[in-house]
Amino acid sequence: MQFADIHTHFIPGIDDGATSMEETLEMLRMAYQSGTRQLVATPHMFLDGFEKNDPVLLNDRFAATMAGLKESSLRPEAAFIREMRLVLGAENYGSIEFIDALARGCVVPINGSRYLLVEFSPFLPLNKIEVVLQRVLVAGYTPIVAHTERIIAIQEKTARLENLAAMGCVFQVNGDTFLDSANSRVRRTGYAMASAGFVHVIASDGHRPHRRPPLLREAFEELRRKYPIEKVQAWLQDNPSRIIQNQAI
Repeated sequence: MQFADIHTHFIPGIDDGATSMEETLEMLRMAYQSGTRQLVATPHMFLDGFEKNDPVLLNDRFAATMAGLKESSLRPEAAFIREMRLVLGAENYGSIEFIDALARGCVVPINGSRYLLVEFSPFLPLNKIEVVLQRVLVAGYTPIVAHTERIIAIQEKTARLENLAAMGCVFQVNGDTFLDSANSRVRRTGYAMASAGFVHVIASDGHRPHRRPPLLREAFEELRRKYPIEKVQAWLQDNPSRIIQNQAI
């Protein structure tokens, strides 16, 4: 199975992800060897500490990264890059700055689609999360809630996702959530979401080659032992691919 990963941080030097083109190349090599063929770069936006909130800047940095990767792909050891589809999105932090930018149309959806990846503080109350997601929907986008399993209100009661699902929200869970190395509360929430039908997409949230690497194979192997292969394929291949192509999931 070839995976599609809609949540990664491989643009170098723009946030807490890759720090250099060498790390970017290594992240992509690791993803490729793990079976991933499509990746979305989702640098942080509207999150304190990065101040990279300009869509033009993000597009310029992505274009520069792609130019560097194209040059690297001419080398035999990096030829695998030609087999990968790399597109741009952003991980938008649910803040006042994000809401203001949303109203002005200054946000970066996944591959220019109607899908917008939105991150929240784990401590934010659910009613405030709903307000932000409603703004996203009114603006004409479909919100994808990043690593939903980290939100404490959801950890306390998974059924609280029912209202968000009815609104039309999409839920993304990190692949390493399903591994034994994960925090027990986060892991329990991820499995509860999967069993209740609240998982739409599993992504890596890959940051660095050796700190949350962009790998999905281990999660796939773990999940295929517990769930029908059709579900696992939907989470790791079908749904993320459809998001990248701006299709309904």
